[in-house]
Amino acid sequence: RMMGRLSRETTCILAVLAALCIELAACSAGDRSHEFRSCVAVCWRESCGPTGPPLPAHLTLLGWDCLENCQYDCMHAVTAEAIGKGQPVRQFYGKWPFVRLLGIQEPASALFSVMNAAAVAYGFSRFMSLAPPDYPCRGVIALQSVVSLHTWLWSTVFHSRDTHWTERMDYFSASSMVASGLLLQFVMLTGAQAVVWHWCYALLLGTLYAAHVGYLAFFHFDYGYNMAVNVAVGALYTAVWLIWCLKHRKERVYVWKCAVVVLATSGLLALELLDFSPIWWTFDAHSLWHLSTVPLPLLWYSFLMDDASYKPTTKKGV
Repeated sequence: RMMGRLSRETTCILAVLAALCIELAACSAGDRSHEFRSCVAVCWRESCGPTGPPLPAHLTLLGWDCLENCQYDCMHAVTAEAIGKGQPVRQFYGKWPFVRLLGIQEPASALFSVMNAAAVAYGFSRFMSLAPPDYPCRGVIALQSVVSLHTWLWSTVFHSRDTHWTERMDYFSASSMVASGLLLQFVMLTGAQAVVWHWCYALLLGTLYAAHVGYLAFFHFDYGYNMAVNVAVGALYTAVWLIWCLKHRKERVYVWKCAVVVLATSGLLALELLDFSPIWWTFDAHSLWHLSTVPLPLLWYSFLMDDASYKPTTKKGV
């Protein structure tokens, strides 16, 4: 009986250890360490059985299970031990250690995502109330605004709880915001009367977006490919706006707002290159990037309101 019980415990522990790194690409130095794996195995054996204590309601509400909670506790235990020994902080499963807040995995990034959504909602509301009702771009601006709000919603969800599906929805919604930005740019720069071209371009963007998401969702979720696509599209988007701003800087004195937004959006991405362990286990480079983008929607909608007031509806193009 004793041998059978030990065998079952050993099998369960090995199963837990295998689950910790079921995808090698997702592993980092912290979760590969012997200290971490041993800690999780012990925690799982002592806390996750039928007689183990139940998780708090707020953790259960956000989808945490006992094994994930063990991983969280052991991550901080191993990190505290490493700091005490003068060793560097290590990443776990591709991320730095964060302190949860009411079960929210990355509270700073989640909060700043909400702030970005609030900025979009406020700017869009002001635009719809102040822009001329016959402004031909109102519809596509409304579409782009709704897509942006959808993107920041999924960013909030993902940073609140990082799972397989929330990560993918975060990526897919971000790509949809890029696509809607390209559509708005095309409509504004080609003029109100190029309706057929607008629909053709929208169909093209929709097809490319569907192909992009379909490849990531059903064939291979390739982070490098997704990054390359977004960098290339972002560079094209920025270049086109800057050329337009340069061309119209004399008669449209407000175009500096557009230039600042697109340059700041591209420039602030450099924060993503500053990969450091979170300050107070809360603020990392990614969260600071989200914080830095909060004012940009307000300036962007100010530009759109100026352009709506300036450009006659009968003008054929720009």
